Amino acid sequence: MPLYLVRHGETDWNREKRFQSYTEVPLNATGLAQARAVRDELRRRGVTFSAARCSPLSRAVVTARIILEGAATPLVIEPSLIELSLGEFEGVLEADLRQRLGEAYTTWRAMEYTVAPPGGESVIAGAARVRDALLALREAAVQGSVLIVAHQAVNMALKVALCGRTDVASAASFRQNNNEVDVWDMERGERIEMFQISAAALLPEGG
Repeated sequence: MPLYLVRHGETDWNREKRFQSYTEVPLNATGLAQARAVRDELRRRGVTFSAARCSPLSRAVVTARIILEGAATPLVIEPSLIELSLGEFEGVLEADLRQRLGEAYTTWRAMEYTVAPPGGESVIAGAARVRDALLALREAAVQGSVLIVAHQAVNMALKVALCGRTDVASAASFRQNNNEVDVWDMERGERIEMFQISAAALLPEGG
């Protein structure tokens, strides 16, 4: 029952290290190249999907559509896969928060989203809201691999829901870059593999 968990490609806010949750920020050129590189690597590996789900935010939808180009698998937008709310931190540069909040920000950041930001969600709360979607996907996974394309923190919450581990060290290990694919066994709740797309794979399409 392999589940391929993909984080959307890079956006300008990712590059700036600006917190983004519900804000609609499009993929930049690097993000589009990352999505194509993930698609090509999955094709090279012969991976096909029996089901595919993505967050309703456009950066995840576009990434998922690129990955599924030419495939017969229908893409289903799943509202519960929207990024965790970042509350008062939404749209703010990490550098500005570090300067403004000092040690309080450093302490919160070290908790790896196991503690919610002010007015936001933790990965533990996020795990509760994605659990039903995961259970539904487990049935589809019996027929083959499944794909989820979402976001950094909600992907961390999905991993919490899969394995039940909520400690800080585990949460830190659940982080995922924009060019990484995390593969999990849904039945056992264990990671099978994480692979990263190389810089060479990010050349513009056609050259």
